[in-house]
Amino acid sequence: TIPEWAVGDEYANGYGASKWASEVLLREAHEHHGVPVAVFRSDMILAHPRWRGQVNLPDVFTRLIWSVLTTGLAPASFVRRGHDGERQRSHYDGLPADFTAAAIDGIGAALSEGHRTFNVVNPHDDDVSLDTFVDWLREDGHDIERVEDHAEWVDRFRAALGSLPDADRARSVLPLMHAFASPEEPHAGSAIPADAFAEAVRAVRPLGASEIPSLDRALITKVADDLAFLGLLAPTRVAVR
Repeated sequence: TIPEWAVGDEYANGYGASKWASEVLLREAHEHHGVPVAVFRSDMILAHPRWRGQVNLPDVFTRLIWSVLTTGLAPASFVRRGHDGERQRSHYDGLPADFTAAAIDGIGAALSEGHRTFNVVNPHDDDVSLDTFVDWLREDGHDIERVEDHAEWVDRFRAALGSLPDADRARSVLPLMHAFASPEEPHAGSAIPADAFAEAVRAVRPLGASEIPSLDRALITKVADDLAFLGLLAPTRVAVR
């Protein structure tokens, strides 16, 4: 529990503050009035794996995928390299929209008392990362150049996105580039525990699943297909470099 929230101008501070304040109100409702509460703290909620065109365009994940596909530029690795320059294992913490919704619905319906908190995250140390997504997109035939030097990639990526029309720049990852200005540290699964969520998933089996799923290639392929379906990415679009 976080006793207080420091307001700042960093990315998503206001969003985080609103979620924190909501949890404070819910805890007080439970403690003072006995209201049963189930809090679900979700990380990235990704596209629906089956419904065509159902993708969250403004989120950072979709912005990044669209920007990489549009410019045809990706870093050699989004993750800090190893001592010998090798690509390191890492993990992207996200879950498909349908599983997230079904899990929250099923777990919430099964609780009728108390105050419970669930971290709705993908805890697997599965080596499925942003680098893996680029691998899959390249294997799908998308023209993506991997730039060895991260700083060079940032410069070329910014320049390519900055040369796009206003509407395209607005849907790109440009406003959030500070998050990718340097390689991230490798992650072995989620940074927060998911034991309670995993146990609840096994109990209610959302969508028939007894375990939290890993992200797969089919979902990433569908995100690119959704962008083309929505008219935001031509199937054979020439990359802007």
